[in-house]
Amino acid sequence: EESFQRRVEALPDAARRLLLVAAAEPVGDSLLVWRAAERLRIERSAADVTDGLLTIEEAVTFRHPLVRSAVYRSAPVDQRRSVHLALAQATDRNVDPDRRAWHLAAAAPAPDEEVARELERCAGRAQARGGVSAAAAFLQRAVRLTADEGQRAQRALAAAELSFQAGELDTAQRLLAMADSYPLGGFQAARA
Repeated sequence: EESFQRRVEALPDAARRLLLVAAAEPVGDSLLVWRAAERLRIERSAADVTDGLLTIEEAVTFRHPLVRSAVYRSAPVDQRRSVHLALAQATDRNVDPDRRAWHLAAAAPAPDEEVARELERCAGRAQARGGVSAAAAFLQRAVRLTADEGQRAQRALAAAELSFQAGELDTAQRLLAMADSYPLGGFQAARA
């Protein structure tokens, strides 16, 4: 990973930023990567100078899985947020609302109730499809973006319940402890 990171650092700025866009988009959707790159004013020619670390054709492919993590982890937080925001803006809210919400959450620098509510809706859709782990992950992100203590406790309890159902017991216990740190109503206390 350190070797890949050194190679990335030697690249031109546009190529590094394109690599970051690709690293932040886990599905490898080349059209989405190019739309987000365009929003960030990254020209397509940046793909030609990535030193073979990235190929963008029908799908986005990294030379090695560690390239993705090296690029993402070495990028400053503000750059990661701007890339996630560009990816969210480039994602059609009607076609893929869950991916859009996930990127909006990653772009949020502080609690954001609107994004937290969207993540809650994503959790409902995931749960309806039988994706209990995905629903738990959406709610966990929603908890981190919730400023109101009562709402945070409610979301933490819901995330704990789904984490428990998904077999993620340590995560469920951590979320329960978080919920218990806020004043709970009678029903919430019983649920916990």
